[in-house]
Amino acid sequence: MSQPRSIPDDVTRFVLTSVPSVPHLEAMLLFHREPSVRRTVAEVARALYLQDRAVTELLQSLCSARILACEDERYWYAPDETLVASVERLEQAYRENLVGVTNLIHDATQKSALRFADAFKWRKDS
Repeated sequence: MSQPRSIPDDVTRFVLTSVPSVPHLEAMLLFHREPSVRRTVAEVARALYLQDRAVTELLQSLCSARILACEDERYWYAPDETLVASVERLEQAYRENLVGVTNLIHDATQKSALRFADAFKWRKDS
């Protein structure tokens, strides 16, 4: 069995700065694969096997990141050319190394949670 390819540095940077969770990644790729399709929250929720409420927040964050656009409760793929290229590279890396990309996302999320928890630890000198 062949070794999974390493994740390119530009993809790693994009994941660490722009992909907070695997559901965000899956939603981004869902829209990327069919860029002309406009979807409702319910349609995306069914496709990703998630609750409507979680998908609403997820899609709003992708709109804030300028990956999606929204009008009349329909969402569609609307990134600029630079983001399109980044998402294409991410899709390729995900296809070639699914475990590596998901681990990268989970590791980043875990580190962020640990930093947040550390902020509430009592310090001897405080």
